[in-house]
Amino acid sequence: MERNNGSADGSGPSGSGLAHRRMEKLKSVDLRQVGLPVVVLGLIILFAIVSDVFFTTQNWQNIGLQAAALACVSFGQAYVILTAGIDLSVGSTVALVSVVAAMAMGNGLILAIGIALLVGAIVGLVNGLVITRLRVAPFIATLAMLSIASGLALNVSGGTPIVGLPEVFTSLAYNRLLGIPIPVILAVVVFVIAFFLLRSTRLGRNIYAIGGNSEAARLSGISTNATIMAAYIICSVLAAVGGLILTSRVASGQPTLGAELALQSVAAVVLGGVSLFGGRGSLIGVAFGVAFVSVLTNGLNLLNVSSYTQLMVIGAAMIIAIAWDQYLSRKWRIRGEG
Repeated sequence: MERNNGSADGSGPSGSGLAHRRMEKLKSVDLRQVGLPVVVLGLIILFAIVSDVFFTTQNWQNIGLQAAALACVSFGQAYVILTAGIDLSVGSTVALVSVVAAMAMGNGLILAIGIALLVGAIVGLVNGLVITRLRVAPFIATLAMLSIASGLALNVSGGTPIVGLPEVFTSLAYNRLLGIPIPVILAVVVFVIAFFLLRSTRLGRNIYAIGGNSEAARLSGISTNATIMAAYIICSVLAAVGGLILTSRVASGQPTLGAELALQSVAAVVLGGVSLFGGRGSLIGVAFGVAFVSVLTNGLNLLNVSSYTQLMVIGAAMIIAIAWDQYLSRKWRIRGEG
């Protein structure tokens, strides 16, 4: 007699078990997505209570300006982490772009911005080639690029800031449109474009597929090398956008600008629910991760907490987020095998 293990509509034992596992997985995902916004709201309430300055218009503008650059870098970082990679060179890319853009400002604002974005794209292209063609691990490849780009920024600038930038550029960081700072609007535009590419294009689907299982993606006909290279180019170009925002804010080309962005961007992405193992997460979560890092940093600054202690707090938050991600991964894997 033929054994019936479950009906096609999932009403049988195996179908019911599969549906149950899917529901449990969705509950876990929802918990991660809801948890971070609640934490961000809790931070806002806490800092509003302990600091009289936190809820002032000027302070929220400062948070917005800080979050805008970090958001652009983090959205790009999310692309490479979704492929199960990482880009440690985003901070030095910001510094290199800052110096190159400042030096090119004398030839026109549009040309300088174009050159800055091109420099970012070249850094991403080199990262992608080293990872896909030379088979160097992303951690090592981008760590080496961190050193190379930082050295280039220091050599080109002579180790000193480049000043004398045109006012039309330096004022962008503080100009507003409909009462909203221009950098914040730019970050929102970057988010919309990055979200669309990730969710509604073949490139985005390929990125998720490669992060989920690169070998299966390759066997299904996806060009894994081209997709990974595209992810690193996008990451570096968005780092260049963040570099332009920061350069406008400090009104000079700084060869050490953005040194903390590698840590902060990875923290924002991981805290936002993107798995370091790739294939899972969304830019909406990353946006909340950026909000968490920006609000936390601003609040601790208002409380005169040292920058060294802030690094400790962000690092501890990353450990908690990664441990939680690994717990969920093991939980889903065990249930999937059950």
